[in-house]
Amino acid sequence: MTASLLRRTWQGLPERWRRSAHLSWDRALTAITPTLMAVVWRRGRPAAPPLLVAGLFSSSTGLGQGARLFAQALAGACEVATLDVGPTLHAPADLGDPLRSAHPLRGGVVVTHFNPTELVRFLPRTLGQALWGRRHIGYWAWELPTIPQSWLKAFAYVDEVWCPSNFTAEAVRKAAPPGIPIHVVPHPIFMIPRLEADRARFGLPVDACITLMGLDLKSTAARKNPWGGLEAFRRAMPEPRAGVRLVCKLSGARQEPALFDALKQEAETRSDIVLLSEDLSTEDMTRLIASADILLSLHRAEGFGLLPAEAMWLGKCVVATAWSGNMDFMNEASSVLVGWRPIPVEDPQALYAGGWWADPDLDAAAAALRTLIADPSARSALGARARARAEEVFDRRKWLSHVSSMLGQPRPPDSGRRNDETGAWI
Repeated sequence: MTASLLRRTWQGLPERWRRSAHLSWDRALTAITPTLMAVVWRRGRPAAPPLLVAGLFSSSTGLGQGARLFAQALAGACEVATLDVGPTLHAPADLGDPLRSAHPLRGGVVVTHFNPTELVRFLPRTLGQALWGRRHIGYWAWELPTIPQSWLKAFAYVDEVWCPSNFTAEAVRKAAPPGIPIHVVPHPIFMIPRLEADRARFGLPVDACITLMGLDLKSTAARKNPWGGLEAFRRAMPEPRAGVRLVCKLSGARQEPALFDALKQEAETRSDIVLLSEDLSTEDMTRLIASADILLSLHRAEGFGLLPAEAMWLGKCVVATAWSGNMDFMNEASSVLVGWRPIPVEDPQALYAGGWWADPDLDAAAAALRTLIADPSARSALGARARARAEEVFDRRKWLSHVSSMLGQPRPPDSGRRNDETGAWI
């Protein structure tokens, strides 16, 4: 009765009062977090099972997909529990909760598979309970050569940091205090099922050559650069052709309506450009990639490049900017690498500020698209090489051995660097 009365009283307060109270409570919890963590968590605990993976499991974002793949990959090798932090962080739950499990209360290792921005919000809101009695590994991904200043405080709450690429690892390593190991642990792409194409599911012509580009507008359109992709396609195909399509798959349309409307207007200028904005399950997204012939990623920066990696795993041609995280698994033999020039970061969505990123050569991208669209045998040969490269880099046995050894016995701070001869992570 008392709880119900308090709830009704709270809900009856003006919205601005409730919002102000929430902000004040968050600020208070954030202020006491260093003291709280000094009491409930100590650095240096041994790495041992069980493993708790905390992540945005119910989110369709790259962070969510990375956490799901990681937990699924290790589930057969050790005792794994999962914790969906989406509700705590008020993140959109557009996939439901596909990996729900109870998590152990004490001991073992916790991998917080999300970035410091989320970590410094998560810890005070949960009083750090996920870290109690555990060794803490932060799995962080970033898309620029320098990490944000706001991330630095998070180093106080991790034993070590894992990153999906050498590119991200170098950015984190430059800012890490002494004694914090930084390891490269790529996303386990081998967990992605090789599903069959299903063009009818997406209303796509069976006999067309389909180029696909995809992005989450919440990850900033300036970084993903869909306008560059649209322009490269126009230069490759100055006039629409019946047997050619460019499919642009967008997420985050509800959160970024102005950007979505701008891209929609661009797409509507051509009959051969298809805009897909419906929410897709991870399986349907894989089916969409399987239904394409070419994956186009003229990004300005990637922390890893999940979409190009998945496309290569599925044996698709990939045309992508030759810079940032995707260079761990792409080379000239397995992909079309597009040259670029450095330009200052300009992000109207204000997720990224300062520094520089890549501006891809649209003429070179257009020439590559024109060649691949015209030559099915070239597409088939490049797709086969892409698949072989993905199987080499994302080898299940090597990945499990690498990760299991680190969970059982920590490595020195300089581990996880690239092999200069092969370009693969080690």
